[in-house]
Amino acid sequence: MNKTELINTIKSIYDWPIDEKKTWEVYNNFIELLLSGDQGTKDYLDSIIKFNKEQRQEYRNHIAELGYELRPDELSQYILLIIIAFNEVKELQNG
Repeated sequence: MNKTELINTIKSIYDWPIDEKKTWEVYNNFIELLLSGDQGTKDYLDSIIKFNKEQRQEYRNHIAELGYELRPDELSQYILLIIIAFNEVKELQNG
């Protein structure tokens, strides 16, 4: 997915989208992580996208304890970026 498509997707879904530069940076970091071949990282990211509402709240609390406050919609945006990255990597690997 190119930068414009990604930014437009996020903006079309969320009222307060993550900063465009940050969105593109994070997306590319997720792509890089998924292409690295580290199965533990892939499994961890896969578990995050499967979180239910309660698990997302617990995860936000954990992130806050580390000093990074996220609104619920911000966490949802990061999770969406993980999902998009998984799909992109799958397409790249399947040719």
